[in-house]
Amino acid sequence: MQESQRTLAFVGIATASLVVALFAAPSAPKPPATFDQVGEEFFPNFTDPAEAKTLQVIAYDSEKAESRLFGVEFKDGLWRIPSRHNYPADGKDRLAKCAASIMGLKRESLAGQRPAEHPEFEVVDPLDESSESLKRGQRITLKDANGDALADYIIGKQVPNRAGYYYIRRADENATYIAKIQLDLSTKFADWIEPDLLKVDSFKLVGIEIDNYSIDYEKEAIVSRDRSFLSRKNGSDPWKLEGLDEAKEELNQDEIRKLVDGLDNMKIVGVRPKPPSLSRDLKLGEGLQLDPLVRSDLGQKGFMFARTQGGGMQLVSKEGEVVAKTDQGVVYALYFGEVFSGTEEEIEFGFAKDSAEGEKKDETPDAEPAADGKQKSRYLFVTVQFDDKLIPGKPTEPLMPEEPKAPADVPAASTEGPADALISENAGPQAEYARQKAMYETAVAGYDSAKAKYEAELKAFEEKVTDGEEQVKELNARFADWFYVISAGSFENLRQGRETLVKPKAEPAAETPAAPVE
Repeated sequence: MQESQRTLAFVGIATASLVVALFAAPSAPKPPATFDQVGEEFFPNFTDPAEAKTLQVIAYDSEKAESRLFGVEFKDGLWRIPSRHNYPADGKDRLAKCAASIMGLKRESLAGQRPAEHPEFEVVDPLDESSESLKRGQRITLKDANGDALADYIIGKQVPNRAGYYYIRRADENATYIAKIQLDLSTKFADWIEPDLLKVDSFKLVGIEIDNYSIDYEKEAIVSRDRSFLSRKNGSDPWKLEGLDEAKEELNQDEIRKLVDGLDNMKIVGVRPKPPSLSRDLKLGEGLQLDPLVRSDLGQKGFMFARTQGGGMQLVSKEGEVVAKTDQGVVYALYFGEVFSGTEEEIEFGFAKDSAEGEKKDETPDAEPAADGKQKSRYLFVTVQFDDKLIPGKPTEPLMPEEPKAPADVPAASTEGPADALISENAGPQAEYARQKAMYETAVAGYDSAKAKYEAELKAFEEKVTDGEEQVKELNARFADWFYVISAGSFENLRQGRETLVKPKAEPAAETPAAPVE
């Protein structure tokens, strides 16, 4: 009996232990939400790339421990680049392509869930001031017209041994995923603007004037100059240089091509805004008010106003100027200012950081060779005028023939009727009059035809004048607000003069005497 009770007691204890174990045992782990999102899009509501009206890209320079910003936005009916002095952007199509390339990105797999892992994947927010990590990602934000975020990513480093795959996370999430990315994005200033500065067709060029001069800064006067004048009738004619001794000299065609191509293909690499008062005066075209601020800004960039022989003032620049004329009546004046060295970002919009004051300032001119990692560039000031005398084909109005006067002794009635009848009925002065009358009638018929042709040609010419004036107006509106920056290479192509444009004429090859015939 006791043995049976003991057995039952053991069974009861075992049963109780089993029940306790069942209730005390932890439940099966539930996968976190970050796993459930694998395979889903980061921003499923972003379905139309045309909705994107603002792009902001923030990259981190680990060497300088500072963030770099680039942005494009559509505001007040214009595309502009806020991070580049609000310079006009040609951004609609490019922004749409960029938006399309990051639309529909999916979470391919989970890489990590904790913020502590962000440095490992290089997805630390470049704007996170609380993080000490230098391994930060690139933050790309797209917003709609209301300023609401359509997509906001932080893209890290490429996944090892997986081309096209990167670590990526939403800026408002901690979890890091792996995604396949084919990003169509550029943060180069030149890729978002109309880089062709002058918009000049080399075939349209008919005149180039190069003026290399020296300036006496104290007297505010030009003290010496070397001028070269190139011209041609049209784009298919050869260039001619004023003062060329054709018996001994000829043009250096390689340098001519370099000069013309330099004007045709001049590209903007950076911009600086002009003082507002200077921009306003340039747009009005009624003279410039040279206040101290304007003079200072011009002087820092290598420009000033010098006195002319007539007592007026004219814009001059440290490295001379080039005037280019087209058969559309457009006259470009290019003034070359100071040279300076800088990084790509400094060249684009300036404001190299001043470590002493912690503020930003424009770069100082640097005539020394560029240091490693820096490029040499130069300031450029551009103005445009219109000259209709450059437009070919202005017609000359034909003169109305003058009707001959009848001799006094010819009855009025006899001056009427066919010329043949007049000739047969009259002799002497009357015959001469009849001849002149016949010639007059023929001339009148020709005049009517010439007049119609003249009016058609004049209309075509006036349309060219209107087009040229409109082009100059548009160009001046574009140029008035900005100092431009061009590369040192672009400047060297235009830095010509008689010394480079002319070479000694080649001696004609001596004729080899014919072999004697045996």
